[in-house]
Amino acid sequence: MSKNNMKISKGYSIMWLVFTAIYAVWMCFFMKADTYPAADTGILKPIYYPIWVAGSCVIMLLYIFLLNRYLYGKLGKGDKVFALISLIFGCVFITWYGFFKNPFEFTASMIGLEYPWHFKMWGIFAPISIFVNTIYMYRKFGYSNKGGIISGSVGCAAMFVTINVPSAGEELILTSLRCMSHWTGALVFAFCCAAPIVMFLLHMAKTKNKKFIALTVIFCAVLVAMLVLLATVGKDGVIESLPMWATYLLLFLVNFTSLFDVKKAEKKQPALV
Repeated sequence: MSKNNMKISKGYSIMWLVFTAIYAVWMCFFMKADTYPAADTGILKPIYYPIWVAGSCVIMLLYIFLLNRYLYGKLGKGDKVFALISLIFGCVFITWYGFFKNPFEFTASMIGLEYPWHFKMWGIFAPISIFVNTIYMYRKFGYSNKGGIISGSVGCAAMFVTINVPSAGEELILTSLRCMSHWTGALVFAFCCAAPIVMFLLHMAKTKNKKFIALTVIFCAVLVAMLVLLATVGKDGVIESLPMWATYLLLFLVNFTSLFDVKKAEKKQPALV
């Protein structure tokens, strides 16, 4: 590993240490005051709160290991298997969770008001599975983009805000910090986790690979369709899940099938810069 790679690796690690420290301070000194409405917010009981804070901080620090492993490590079959299992499990879990209630009426966050632990697991499994597989996709095709890695990291960190403050209703958006926090975290997660994938697709489309051009158009069309549906129909669990399902399908096809393989990318698996 070159000295340059080591510096970048330390930079990403410091970034996640900062994210974790800010999150820990927020959870310990600010989040505890969020009690509106006390019995209907999806907030954990006091006895479980310290356990969740400590556990979620550990999970955030896990991203440091995942980043260093999938960016700079010599990837083997075990890494591929973990990426595949996390991808399948993440997709199955968010789909299963979405049907706890009518998905045409309730969003993941609304379900989280009644099932806070399940919503927190949603916010753990979904980002990790997408993040790991995005980096794996970068490595598989020898693609390097610092902006993509940073953007994905910011998106995953933002989800830890969202899952701690399930939305308590649109009417609170102007009067409650919790709704502002929830919506901001959710939007940052969505855009910042989609950005690294779009960056990769645009890069591959520039190679004039027809398959990647088609994949880029379809994926971007799904994202636009979701925005149009949110603006015209309103939000529900199905509309909310469309880009997630599209992302899981895209990552599976690109990472674990030969449909989009490029000969040049099959020869080596360089560490990213």
